[in-house]
Amino acid sequence: MKKLILIYSVCFFALGISVSCKKELNALPTQSKVEGNAIIDQKSAEVALNGVYLRLAEGGDDRGTPSIMWSGNHEITPTYLAGYITYPYGGSSLDENNLITATDYSVAGLWSTYYSVLNAANGVIEQVSKLQDQQFSGSRKLEIIAEARLLRAYGHHALLRYFSQFYDLNSSYGVMLRKEFVTTNNISQKRSSVKESYDFILADLDDAIAHGPAVSVNYYTNKWVAKALKARVLMIRGAAGDYAQVVALTDDIIRNSPYLLEPQLHDLFSSKGLESKEVMLGLFPKVNQVSKSDTYFYRESPGYLATPSFKALFATDPRNSWMIGVVGTTPDGILKYKGPKVEVSYALRLTEVYLLEAEGIVRSGGDLNAAKALLKTVLEHAGVVDFTALNNANTPDALLIQIYNETAKNLSFEDGQDWSALLRMPIAFVLGVKPAITDKNHFILPIPKEEFDKNPAIGDQNPGYSKN
Repeated sequence: MKKLILIYSVCFFALGISVSCKKELNALPTQSKVEGNAIIDQKSAEVALNGVYLRLAEGGDDRGTPSIMWSGNHEITPTYLAGYITYPYGGSSLDENNLITATDYSVAGLWSTYYSVLNAANGVIEQVSKLQDQQFSGSRKLEIIAEARLLRAYGHHALLRYFSQFYDLNSSYGVMLRKEFVTTNNISQKRSSVKESYDFILADLDDAIAHGPAVSVNYYTNKWVAKALKARVLMIRGAAGDYAQVVALTDDIIRNSPYLLEPQLHDLFSSKGLESKEVMLGLFPKVNQVSKSDTYFYRESPGYLATPSFKALFATDPRNSWMIGVVGTTPDGILKYKGPKVEVSYALRLTEVYLLEAEGIVRSGGDLNAAKALLKTVLEHAGVVDFTALNNANTPDALLIQIYNETAKNLSFEDGQDWSALLRMPIAFVLGVKPAITDKNHFILPIPKEEFDKNPAIGDQNPGYSKN
């Protein structure tokens, strides 16, 4: 059927940015805009939906080679924010969270990539919704809309956790929600409240759970992926009953989904990649791309170095040998993706589901031994044999630290889950990991200056930051 990145290359116009497209393996349209009458039947709808996935993966051109350039925004930036890597050739603005400004290129990169996904998803939702049901086989019309709504929820959720006061349901500093395809008539848009943002994201995910495909290849989404993303959203919201819902959703996935933990975690990154049954949503690289390899190991020099905080996490952990080490002649490089599967990336793995359930159990006042059992399973698959620290974690606070530590070790450089997990910890713990955060204002980033320039209706800048 459709195969992300390798089969189709489509283009959209999002936020006024044009992306050129080429015909690759199939005799499909060389250009597919999500506007006008571009989507006219199931075939063109599938092509357009694939374009949304391409936007998610940040498909583009790397020095003349079509490439998936996901790693910078989705792997490097959040782990940098969490204080676990640094640039080897001089400082980066991400070293000092409290000094990041609205003109920082990393901030602009995060903002634009997620709004690009949203705009493409909205184009699919709007046009497919207008087509007749009989133009699609079976329930495929509802499934396509559900997949697009899931990807829209993914984008809005990322914007919520990076640019909005996600931790305060009463805050007016929510997401600038994009609910329809952007045109010159509707580009002016104010931001919504945090509560409105959560409500809209969760409505999209509930639709994806109700109408999404029951199963899919692991570079496309389905009901199980929607349930896992809903658990992510509820975990950061933390309202009454949310943690119990997290436990129910994640337990359902662990017990009933087709996904299984990789027996030896290192094999997933070193040799199996998307062949692993643990991968719930991965990113299929294009042929001959080297963009991710160059991010971590350019010309056998490390792209980034582990900080003392990151090295401390692995001080007695068996993963230390394949997570941190010498690149070329330089120590403390990041080795996680070293190997033949280096270009594969991961948006969601079953390990995260186990860790979310363990955290949900603790935060909902559940059985600590049940949470410990889940965490121990994850540790065993990662090759850990010494469970002394876990066995001694006999209070909720102590066990949450153990869950956080494993999240940081296991999910670092994977879609920002190390950063999100850190911000769920008490402020004193957060500052102990990275003092440069300084206060809760710097749990989030400033809205880019460019957005205020073109959309003054958006409202105020996030507290603690200037618009310039």
